[in-house]
Amino acid sequence: MSLHLTRREMIAASLVFAASPVLAQETITVTDAIGSVEIPKIAKRIVVTDGDDVLQPTVALGIKPVGASRPNFTGGFAKGVVERLPADIGYIGTSGEPNYEAVLTMEPDLILMSNDDLPDQQGMYDRYSQIAPTVLIDVRPAEWRKTLTTVADVTGRQTEAQELLDRYDQRAKQVRDAIGSKIGTATIARVRTNLVRYMLQDTSFTWSVLKDLGFKAPPQQDVTGNDGFINISLERLDLLEADMILLLEDEGAKGAGAMSEKLRTLPTFANLRGEKVELPSADYLFGNILTAFNLLDMLEAKFKA
Repeated sequence: MSLHLTRREMIAASLVFAASPVLAQETITVTDAIGSVEIPKIAKRIVVTDGDDVLQPTVALGIKPVGASRPNFTGGFAKGVVERLPADIGYIGTSGEPNYEAVLTMEPDLILMSNDDLPDQQGMYDRYSQIAPTVLIDVRPAEWRKTLTTVADVTGRQTEAQELLDRYDQRAKQVRDAIGSKIGTATIARVRTNLVRYMLQDTSFTWSVLKDLGFKAPPQQDVTGNDGFINISLERLDLLEADMILLLEDEGAKGAGAMSEKLRTLPTFANLRGEKVELPSADYLFGNILTAFNLLDMLEAKFKA
């Protein structure tokens, strides 16, 4: 991947900067995952290049971005995100394969990106920085609170972020008290088009919420890994056994002949000890504060039923 804009993109960028009000805005200096960057104190035209982990806290804070990438991992926006996206938002492709010319036409005064799934991180950062001030956010799924506060810091929404976190803590306590003695072991499994994996409890977003309620992984999943998950063969579905088994299904894993249907035909799956709960991965596998609230609501409803 080239480190610089094409000649056509560079000409367009120079025209955008010449006409853009960003040059006259009051600025502040923030420190991101690479270093210091000067950004508008109050950005008005924000583009978010990570449609999974950065877009959600952005819209949760009440910001209406002018552009965003589509989710890279699940293929669809979580429910809480969809209802907060402006009707006229522009899309720039995926985070790994963005359309830089589309970003240029949006005339952003701030670009928010993440290091997630970017093999050429520095190169993409440089290209975005030639279009508008760019903040690179170090995203770690289990540390979604930090992502929320980082987005708040660079957009001047610190008060809103703290209010959201306070509400989450209160809601988590309410749900934890409601579930009470039913809290036990849990598995968070992702069903993909061609495989099944379980998520590790120390690095998963979904696990971070379940741990706030007191759930823990079963002993056979007490392992570590660099990827945040362990792929398993269909012969070892017994590794999923727990009091509650959350099966987070990708859209491509559903339908005739797909992995979810194949699982249901296997005796090892049917005989798993534990209550199985099937959910769309797009709504519960990745995210931030909005998905965290949805998880709490889902779990409360499940245990009250």
